[in-house]
Amino acid sequence: MIEETATIVDIKDGKLLLETQRQSTCQSCSVKSGCGTSTIAKVVGNRSAQFVVNKTLDVQVGDRVIVAIEENALVQGSLLIYLLPIIIMLVFGVLAELMFSTELFTILSAVLGLLVSIVTVRTVLSRSGLKRSIQPQLVRRVN
Repeated sequence: MIEETATIVDIKDGKLLLETQRQSTCQSCSVKSGCGTSTIAKVVGNRSAQFVVNKTLDVQVGDRVIVAIEENALVQGSLLIYLLPIIIMLVFGVLAELMFSTELFTILSAVLGLLVSIVTVRTVLSRSGLKRSIQPQLVRRVN
């Protein structure tokens, strides 16, 4: 399980609105003083992310809680959302290049492949249990 600490912002209809602070991993890096990513992280700063989970514990607004997600579900979701569209887009582009040998058709086919992959990902997510498994779950309250 991958765990993160969040703060409860609102409670409504059995749902909790949680907020986490996005943090850069640069704080623990030994080369952060000479790294461009560290400089960008300082400029952008810490931003917060908000999301909703089901209320499964007795908690109040302002409480800090631990939320978690399964590692396997995160890997599967990442592959589906990021890798599948790239593969489909490349396949459409390569097939168009082999069939038509014109740059315009190749580009249009690659864009069409990207659109097809977006529809495919949405369909797979809505029909599989993966969508539920990649949702964060409330684990415990932090004292």
